[in-house]
Amino acid sequence: GLWGLVNNAGVSTFGEVEFTSLDSYKKVAEINLWGTVRVTKAFLPLIRRAKGRVVNITSMLGRMASPSRSCYCISKFGVSAFSDCLRQEMYRWGVRVILIEPSNFVAA
Repeated sequence: GLWGLVNNAGVSTFGEVEFTSLDSYKKVAEINLWGTVRVTKAFLPLIRRAKGRVVNITSMLGRMASPSRSCYCISKFGVSAFSDCLRQEMYRWGVRVILIEPSNFVAA
């Protein structure tokens, strides 16, 4: 079985909405949001059987918007919403869904 799953996908891009291509939005969402959804759905039967947990890593930008970070914010808002829905659905199965929202940190 599988007791735990950690989703930590995270790519970002910078740019104002007016000048950011739709392809940039799609690329970031494909990895950050849809990757998390796909991996979770693939392993959820095993997690449910083990009464395990799903841990999704998002960002503080999944709760508050930031200029020039709309691609990233949108994708992380989506992961937050997905996690909240999944938590409510999995409660009756004894599966815990945890959302970790780290602050902004930049490698030096």
